[in-house]
Amino acid sequence: MKHALTALVIVGLLAGAAAPARAFHEGAGRAIGDAVGEMVDEFRGFANQLGQHLRGTPGMPGAPTSPAERPVISFMLDHRDELALTPDQVSRLESLRRDFARAAVRRDADIRIAEMDLAALLDAEPLDMAKIEPKIRELETLRADMRIERLRTLERGRALLSPEQRTKLHALLGGPARPPRRPTAL
Repeated sequence: MKHALTALVIVGLLAGAAAPARAFHEGAGRAIGDAVGEMVDEFRGFANQLGQHLRGTPGMPGAPTSPAERPVISFMLDHRDELALTPDQVSRLESLRRDFARAAVRRDADIRIAEMDLAALLDAEPLDMAKIEPKIRELETLRADMRIERLRTLERGRALLSPEQRTKLHALLGGPARPPRRPTAL
């Protein structure tokens, strides 16, 4: 948060300095304007990262609302002693978390590229809806795929726990303790 405020102050000061810069030689003014533009772009990137971080914080807008969407694997690893995780369980949970993080970085890059492509399509006059609609659908599919894969990974992590560990995990997450699920007949 401290960095965000510092960046905001710097951007404000530079933006204020941009107006007198018009009086300078055209080349110098353009250079200052370009520098301010780059700083604004960097600030936007920082603000976006901050927003993504805060969306992972309970109580913040965009934060996971259901226990199924919390960072449960990290929580399990943070509470390995309370859950009495075996070294094999810890290793497998760390592997799940690492593999998901790698895939999420790739998928996030695909989402950013799709967003840039969509932005370019939205800048065109007139709008080409035949290109825009599939791009929006592609973007939302990428987001949905990431969310589904995250939930699958969480379920794989929970499946590594014994019934007693799952009961204890549920209690640690703040839910009422409940007995392990038993298979039901169809």
